[in-house]
Amino acid sequence: MTIMKNIFYQSKKWLLILPAFLAFFACNDKLDIKPQQSIDASTALNSVENIKTTLVGAYLQARSANIFGSQFNEFSELLAATSDLSFIGTYTQPKEIIHKEITVTNSYVEGCWIDAYGLINICNTILDPNTLSIIESAEDRSIVEGETKFLRGWVMFEVTRLFGLPYEPVGSNAQPGVPIVLTPTKDVADAIEVARSSVKECYDQAIADLTSARDLLPEENGVYATTFAASAVLARLYLQQGNFAGAATEANKVIESGLFSLAETPLEPFNITGTSAEVIFALQNNVASNTSWLTVMYASLNGMGRGDYDIQPGFLTKFDPADLRGMLQLDTESSFTIADINKMYYIGVGTILNNGGINTSKWGDYYANIPLIRLAEMYLIRAEANFESGVAQAGPNTPSEDINLIRVRSSAPAYTEPVTRDQIRNERYLELCWEGHRLHDLKRWHQAIGSDPYDAGNLILPVPFREMEVNSLLVQNPWYLGQ
Repeated sequence: MTIMKNIFYQSKKWLLILPAFLAFFACNDKLDIKPQQSIDASTALNSVENIKTTLVGAYLQARSANIFGSQFNEFSELLAATSDLSFIGTYTQPKEIIHKEITVTNSYVEGCWIDAYGLINICNTILDPNTLSIIESAEDRSIVEGETKFLRGWVMFEVTRLFGLPYEPVGSNAQPGVPIVLTPTKDVADAIEVARSSVKECYDQAIADLTSARDLLPEENGVYATTFAASAVLARLYLQQGNFAGAATEANKVIESGLFSLAETPLEPFNITGTSAEVIFALQNNVASNTSWLTVMYASLNGMGRGDYDIQPGFLTKFDPADLRGMLQLDTESSFTIADINKMYYIGVGTILNNGGINTSKWGDYYANIPLIRLAEMYLIRAEANFESGVAQAGPNTPSEDINLIRVRSSAPAYTEPVTRDQIRNERYLELCWEGHRLHDLKRWHQAIGSDPYDAGNLILPVPFREMEVNSLLVQNPWYLGQ
């Protein structure tokens, strides 16, 4: 069965061929492990060192362009796009997605499914009780278990909301999500067919993993997941569910920790190889690792990017003229790299394809880290959750005060009257645009996307054709039947 075979092959890939650039991670005990070019499958997890090395491999798998490294972002922004973002490239796959006419053989979708379940299988392998028992130190065992559940829970949440119809705060949520696989597949002989679980079951599993991760992980953990990273993803998940009390509580926990602070400018947390006090969790990158596909598609600079994703001029009019998040740099030259860009948007110079178009500066360096969770999002979640609850659920601030923190940082004028629902929602778009949130926000707000209602069948991904062919238990999303 291809689902499980794919899981096996991805697991084998990461267990046996861990890349040499693991040496880049060298700032705590786990990161001090020497890179292993080859680990025999039969002995891969027979030592603490190999277990931790495999966990590093799970982070590298998460960084794949097919999941957290790019396509979780791309799927959301392309499916949500109507007038603010255009695709001007030549690739068929993103063209299908932005036109909401995805085929069941779309290789981006297939790669996403394969790599997501590859990551899940690595996590399942580590979480096997026989494996965890090898780690004698209770503290080390808790951290390994927590990091692994963090990754498994987060990827389960992401694929559920991409392949399944939206979670509804009122309803059974019995609509198909994705298969839940909690045991490792070590070889093809282990492969079994797995049916799709309901959206509710998938959310419940993600919550169970993330809650456990939150309770197991420490407050500080180098470049790896922490208790606050798990709380941040839980806040995002609860907001998607309409669980405003839960969202406010988890976001507030991160904010009030005192470990994070807003950067001085909105562009500062992006295109960096070090750390930022605003970034709660980032995927690590360097010159020896894979090129950031986000930069490939969003950037148009000297030696960086294709510029396929073109920001439309009308989008910039949504910002106040003083708002740094809407500033456009016009004086670009063909020699410019991201180091020469000082505004959030610039006129592209890198390729004939998008030379003269408008590009975002958020993704402008192949070798920079990829910030996935920022403190600004936590303020926005707390503001919205407290507002929608009608009563303060968590934190010392009013929704207006939280929103104004974000606006003042960006030199936008503060609101002098209590914020409205539309202002809170608009602030999310202005702050988090091109970071992979837009589709999911529009769906939970029940807002149409162009002529499509929020729950239209073509606004979710098809189960890949190759999976349907070999797994008799899978059911296809109705929009794609007959392809």
